[in-house]
Amino acid sequence: MLKTLAVLFFEMFKIALFVLGGGFAIITVADDVFSRKLKWTAEGELLGHLPVFQMVPGLIAGNTAIYVGNKVAGALGAAVGLTAVALPSLVIFLFVSAGYGALPLENAWLNAAFVGLRAALTGIVAATMVRSWTKCVKNVYDYVVLALAIYAIGVCRMNPAFVLVAALLAGIARRFLVDAFAVRRNTRVFGSFAFIPLLFLKYGALCFGGGYVLVPFYIRDFVGPAAPYLQLAPDEFSNLMALTQMTPGPIGINAATFFGYRMGGVGGAIVATACLLLPSYFFLLFALRSLEKFKSSRLVQGMLEGVRPATVSLMAVALWAFLSMSVWDVSSRPHVSWCTFTAANVNLVALALAVAAGVLTWRKTLPIMRLVFLCALAALVLRA
Repeated sequence: MLKTLAVLFFEMFKIALFVLGGGFAIITVADDVFSRKLKWTAEGELLGHLPVFQMVPGLIAGNTAIYVGNKVAGALGAAVGLTAVALPSLVIFLFVSAGYGALPLENAWLNAAFVGLRAALTGIVAATMVRSWTKCVKNVYDYVVLALAIYAIGVCRMNPAFVLVAALLAGIARRFLVDAFAVRRNTRVFGSFAFIPLLFLKYGALCFGGGYVLVPFYIRDFVGPAAPYLQLAPDEFSNLMALTQMTPGPIGINAATFFGYRMGGVGGAIVATACLLLPSYFFLLFALRSLEKFKSSRLVQGMLEGVRPATVSLMAVALWAFLSMSVWDVSSRPHVSWCTFTAANVNLVALALAVAAGVLTWRKTLPIMRLVFLCALAALVLRA
């Protein structure tokens, strides 16, 4: 057992340390390692379980580690795998967070590189959203939920947590009844270190489909003078999102480490990361213990029907945010109305890079990390 746990920890740690690009990249590599090298899973088993990983809260990378660990060593193995996949991000981004203020962010060359990074991230998010769209949005009901969720989050500035809960309730009601409407609420939370556990447990419990869907939550809670925490400048937030792509590990853990560090130092970073991952540990273990029954349950099918299109809407809102911070230069005006975006505001270099990144991501032509660096390099060359 100890040897199995040691191998599990080493392999998951190594994958998280050297694979960049977030959960989709990590699950692809993990599927190859644990099927072809270790023979612990069947070839394509992890990718085949991706819908299951997305139907329970949690990061895709974390749910992958929980699944493999539980399969080979039970609940203890799940805990070891989850720890291993989180540790590289926690350590590396602690250093990034501590030294962030020393980065010469006003340097023109560095700003040009960040333009390329933001543009790459825009294209990557767009391609990821389109992929999810084709899988999750299939009928009139899905399109209605998608449109309402985009309107609620993007236009009405509602709390994404309540939109997701509303989508879940609507999906369940649709399964059991003919039609239903979810009650929408809005609220605002204030606090400091003491609120880190509650805040990141909420993120972990509402993270369906990977780290990208948390971006609207981050924007609402951390970006702009009206945010209840940190009040980051929009350009600082966009630089942070670019850095999460450049460093190893899941994007969600990288961001949680940064925000937790800003709110409460090293202890805050550790607490934020642990709380982000904790809900997925219990939810996925519960799901895996009775997988067939769980998948066929009308309750769960209703939840999936509601949350899948709503998850795509979160990606769409995240895409709009990245567009406004890369293709359109509105970093100093994060709440500018869409009607003020004109051709004169377009950064043509960023637009070209975003389109190229989206196409290459869609076609899986290049690894995401290489694509991000190439976009940064292209922005530097074009500036010269």
